[in-house]
Amino acid sequence: MTRKSLIVLTVVIAGCGFLSRGPKNEFYSLDTLPAEGARAAVTGTPIGIDGVELPPGLDRKDVALRGADHRLEIRGAHQWASPLEEMVIHTLAFDLANRLPDGMVILPGQVKPAGAMRSLSVVFEDLAAGPDRVFVLDARWTLNGVTRHERITVNAESLESAAIADAMSQALATLADRIVVSL
Repeated sequence: MTRKSLIVLTVVIAGCGFLSRGPKNEFYSLDTLPAEGARAAVTGTPIGIDGVELPPGLDRKDVALRGADHRLEIRGAHQWASPLEEMVIHTLAFDLANRLPDGMVILPGQVKPAGAMRSLSVVFEDLAAGPDRVFVLDARWTLNGVTRHERITVNAESLESAAIADAMSQALATLADRIVVSL
């Protein structure tokens, strides 16, 4: 009787381990992109990103895709490598640093000088791909009390998570280009 119990217990434990295995998580990050031309000849007080606000529902660790009929597809096994807000701030800051002279951007982790910084804040209305193979960045950004609106679309290679990360990286680089032009 104990041998049968031991066999049944072994089969149950093995079965539970087999059933608990879901799809393997995949992690994605954003890339900073180099400027297409020479760095802008901007001088003066450096710029620092004071805040970024992401759209509700998209500020999550899972990659999200807009679907038809106002649906949001959450890809639980496809996740951002770190909180999306942190990655957006980091990517945008380094995209700006790639386009401006050294020292003109206060990067994440650097001490923000009191009173000696131009404050940049960005509020995203949209920052997602889908339902078509188009990534949309729609944001209002404020620098020195002046607010501007940008709507940037990037054709995505596909709606796979890696292509979405590439398109988001391109859209953030384009936003950095537009911010630099306004300086």
